[in-house]
Amino acid sequence: MDAASLAQSTTGTLANYARKMSHSGRPDMKIILDNHDEGKIYTTFDALSGRVEITAPHNARFDEIQITLEGTTKTYVENLSPHTTRARTTAMHNFLKLTMPIRDADYPQPRIAEAGQTYKFPFNFVVPNHLLLRACSHKCNTDHVHHAHLQLPPSMGCREVSIQDDLAPEMSKVHYAIKVKVLRNGEQDGKDAVLIERMKKLRIVPAQAELPPMNILTGNTDFVLSKTKTLRKGMFSGKLGKITVAAEQPSAIILPSPSSNSTLPATAMATVNLRFDPQDASSQPPRLGGLTTKIKASTFYSARPAEFLPSHYTMSTHFDTVRGIYDTSVPLSSRCVEAVSWTKHKAAPAYTRRNSASSSSSSDCSDHVSEVKPGSEYYSATVLVPITLPSTKTWIPTFHSCIVSRTYTIDLNLSIHTPGNGVPASNVSLHLPIQIAANGNQNERMPLTVAEAAAELADAEEFLRPRVIEVPSAEHIGNSVLVPAASDLPPSYEDFAASQPLSQMVEPGRC
Repeated sequence: MDAASLAQSTTGTLANYARKMSHSGRPDMKIILDNHDEGKIYTTFDALSGRVEITAPHNARFDEIQITLEGTTKTYVENLSPHTTRARTTAMHNFLKLTMPIRDADYPQPRIAEAGQTYKFPFNFVVPNHLLLRACSHKCNTDHVHHAHLQLPPSMGCREVSIQDDLAPEMSKVHYAIKVKVLRNGEQDGKDAVLIERMKKLRIVPAQAELPPMNILTGNTDFVLSKTKTLRKGMFSGKLGKITVAAEQPSAIILPSPSSNSTLPATAMATVNLRFDPQDASSQPPRLGGLTTKIKASTFYSARPAEFLPSHYTMSTHFDTVRGIYDTSVPLSSRCVEAVSWTKHKAAPAYTRRNSASSSSSSDCSDHVSEVKPGSEYYSATVLVPITLPSTKTWIPTFHSCIVSRTYTIDLNLSIHTPGNGVPASNVSLHLPIQIAANGNQNERMPLTVAEAAAELADAEEFLRPRVIEVPSAEHIGNSVLVPAASDLPPSYEDFAASQPLSQMVEPGRC
């Protein structure tokens, strides 16, 4: 039989094996997780222990069984350019792959699965707290971006593990799964053929710590933290004054740990500060109306790795046809704030006289005194806005990966009524950034095996073993002589070694 016939025969044999195992002779393969329930959420440092059970209906030869924990991100972007015939551009990022080693003793000898016999292969994985450096090997404009890409993203867009909507589009998905493959090695080409493959998808929400408040640059239209509006007394009347509505970025909404028994919803609090500057002394503060709150989830997806943290502002300034944005909003609350009371204040001068003793250095600038209008006044009020995530949606933490990101914004809309007739209510809207963080099980450490505990104890005892430092014995003193070759000496010794005879060279042992 020639080489071509042999290769064809080998290929046909592997094809027959795969055909038998995938059709009439499909083996029974089960992936069993310990203490697993449908809809269970796993987080950082959680153990994924279980076993794989394989029962073959007929004798079948194989070479290897691979059991892996894998994390994959998939995206696609619709092509709008007329210069391409492809409907979409797709991308897939395999950011996590942990392999469970299987001992030779666990395999049948020879490696032939006998008909009707069930073979069990245990596995044990731990959800890591970060990814390896090679998971993000592309260029990033800052180290902060690279660090964000090395954090585990949460499961997103998979209805098999989360029945409720997580606000993710079809264009972006993040999957975790335990995969099992039965491989047969080709005798001719040496390539592995997959005889059968199974997977069990998991829902993983890694721990995500609360980050510092964002530094919002000037010109960034994504967020509006303050807005001032002029109010009028009536349609044809003069001005009533100016009202300023401002708020800071609220603290993060922290999702509870999956192991927590708390039934309280995740909540944060935003503080809205109001200031009314009347046009004259007779102008009174306006009457407040309704305050509506909603949260906007923005999913950024791309077919190319991102070098920066995406936002609407950066996407508009760095336009790219292989990137997309999906925005969706969820109403949170709507309530009347008419009962909020205003507090009257005397306007403080913009500048006050500074004591010369308070200056630490001499200056050519003289002190200034501001000009304050007599009787100048303003009014202030504060509105506390609770932010509670509704349980009708599946909420995932804020994250940034190489090709998918998720951010959140709180939209506040306040209606203001003036006392004049014929003047419609004014609306002031703010857009505040907010982070959704997550509590994991980071305080829980996996129990050590007997071998790991013994190795750790041995390392600790070796580290704590007493050391004795003593003067070396006489036979070891004065035996070291510097080599005369100048090339082997430090650079600063070259000239010295070249000008001194060997008998006059330094003996470090006598120093």
